[in-house]
Amino acid sequence: MSSEVEQVPIVVDGDEITDVRFPESQQELAETLRSLQRDGAHALIVGGGTRPAFGNLGGPFEFAISTGKLNRILQYEPDNMTMAVEPGCTILQIREALAANRQSIALDAAHDSRSTIGGAYATGMSGPRRLGGGSLKDWVIGVEVMGPDGVNAKAGGMVVKNVTGFDMMHLHYGALGAFGVVTRLNLKVFPAPTASRSIQLTYDSAEDAHAAAVALLTSQLLPASIVVSNVPSGWQTSVRCDAPAEAIDLLVQRMMDVAARAVAPNATDLTEDGNNALSTFRAVADLATDGAVARLPIRASLQPAALPRLADAGWAVCADVGSGLVYARRPSIESIKDAGIDAFASATWLSLPPHLKADCDVFGPTPEAVQPILRRLKDSFDPKRRLNRGRFALGL
Repeated sequence: MSSEVEQVPIVVDGDEITDVRFPESQQELAETLRSLQRDGAHALIVGGGTRPAFGNLGGPFEFAISTGKLNRILQYEPDNMTMAVEPGCTILQIREALAANRQSIALDAAHDSRSTIGGAYATGMSGPRRLGGGSLKDWVIGVEVMGPDGVNAKAGGMVVKNVTGFDMMHLHYGALGAFGVVTRLNLKVFPAPTASRSIQLTYDSAEDAHAAAVALLTSQLLPASIVVSNVPSGWQTSVRCDAPAEAIDLLVQRMMDVAARAVAPNATDLTEDGNNALSTFRAVADLATDGAVARLPIRASLQPAALPRLADAGWAVCADVGSGLVYARRPSIESIKDAGIDAFASATWLSLPPHLKADCDVFGPTPEAVQPILRRLKDSFDPKRRLNRGRFALGL
């Protein structure tokens, strides 16, 4: 059986790919990949289409392979708190399945209903709730990946403490499909909080908002996420609180007290929807729309000075204080040098106009010692560059 072919154009870096293939089984995916070898072709791998802007200029591609119809939950063991899924499962689909047993994963994305777990894994993007729940990389306990020859390989299993074999789970995380197409992810899952709240505190300056965030971060109150962002009314510290229902009100009050003792806010907004605290992250890190989006490693101690400089240069800013990563978005930039501050020299560009990608590696500088290792890995897994050619770091 051949994979289903649909004329659904996919546009990546200005290039339109009209031949998009939707395998519905591993057998169909294997046949599609083997056709790459027979025809000497090259394929772009896509998921839900919510992160097409991420990756170096690559191609050309004769067709695209979508994992959108490889979207089954393969195994769910609530008592063992593990789940196995195909890459095309959306984050919302997984979250709803887990909710039946009051379990969850703390994975944030701009478009939960379209963003796939395979896309989140391939791009290595989690979100601010990694502060309280860890990142997707930490939850993957097993992976199956199909190479360009159509042969499946697997590592790990459905046991949380599985430590056998090579650490293939981390190899493929954030590799943008350079080493194969993920066909299965085994995840450990977590108890869902019975109550959530969002606290949003408004300040005049980034320094005050950041001071309140650091006070909460260094307290013993364990916020699920903390971000600092520039908003029309000034600077905002947004905190998500997760806790048992009987404890949530006391926890929220103690968090507001800790923040106010650090710096009294101009205004406080408290809502029962914990997702409100993540709204600025989702807006800044939305890669399905146009714009320049950068992820900057800026130490917490340097953020009070860096954030206003970014804002003055026209960037929408979201500092994930818990991870030390700052996300910045601007509608357009004329050149990399136009970005504004020195931290852009180490930036990972999650989105960038194609004409600017030609002059840089969007993954940022790769240490010299790592470069030959990455090249040998690509040569081993995909020597003919059949998959996502040129889109990974170093143009691999």
